[in-house]
Amino acid sequence: MWLRSSLRRYYELLDDLVVVVPVPATGWTGRPLPVDQCLDIISEVDVRGIARRVDGHWEDLDQPMRADTAQRQAGLDALRGRVDWVLQIDNDEVVPDPGFLVDSLQAVADDVVGIEWPLRVLYRRLSDRTFVAVSGAAGEPVVEYPGSTVVRPNATLVDARRPGEGKIIRHVVKGDKQSLQIARPPGPEELRVEGLAVEQVILHNSWGRTPAQIMQKTRSWGHASGARGLVYFATRWWPSRWTWRWQRNLHPFADGLWPRLAKVSVPAELLDAHD
Repeated sequence: MWLRSSLRRYYELLDDLVVVVPVPATGWTGRPLPVDQCLDIISEVDVRGIARRVDGHWEDLDQPMRADTAQRQAGLDALRGRVDWVLQIDNDEVVPDPGFLVDSLQAVADDVVGIEWPLRVLYRRLSDRTFVAVSGAAGEPVVEYPGSTVVRPNATLVDARRPGEGKIIRHVVKGDKQSLQIARPPGPEELRVEGLAVEQVILHNSWGRTPAQIMQKTRSWGHASGARGLVYFATRWWPSRWTWRWQRNLHPFADGLWPRLAKVSVPAELLDAHD
């Protein structure tokens, strides 16, 4: 979890902060989550006292992604009419240059409902600042476009943080030709803007956590898959600390999406002593 370092990166840019709290403290599949710990960290960072809780119960054992989407939608609904844009950042995502992201919102047309910002997945932590990250076949960086990082508060979400209707702007890493979302032609409602450096993409600590946290993740996240998730943990993720150089095709359910891993160093300023 990178909640403290993540929130600190963009906190001063916020006019409002909504915290969508599951009650009871369980995830989308009903598994326990460290909700109180997260709330304590938010209170520590929130020196202006702008955070507002939105409590709810979001569980769907058969389709946890539907519960994921509903929880995010509750946060958007709480901000409707209060702000112009909503930054949708998970607590395991760090924005290296949040000011640059906010500047990209200037002069955006009124009919644009979402802004997509790419991210790079960190897969396993090797030391304090060293990780292995998802990479291409030759070890080059691979980025993903998981949905709108910034969205209008009146948007209706589908499939986690993707708006169901309206135009989106997808910021693309310069020279990126291999990401699945970029390899196919733009959709009718998609405008691509190329020019980002890899250093400007969001770092997603999706899998670079402790074994206990990863075990919890495979049981509680939107893509939870029961016994298959446990098999993936035991046969792919757990040995990757020692076998990452030889592992191939690592994505837990999408064939070909994660070709291999490569070692990366995360700048110290993106982390803190608690991470």
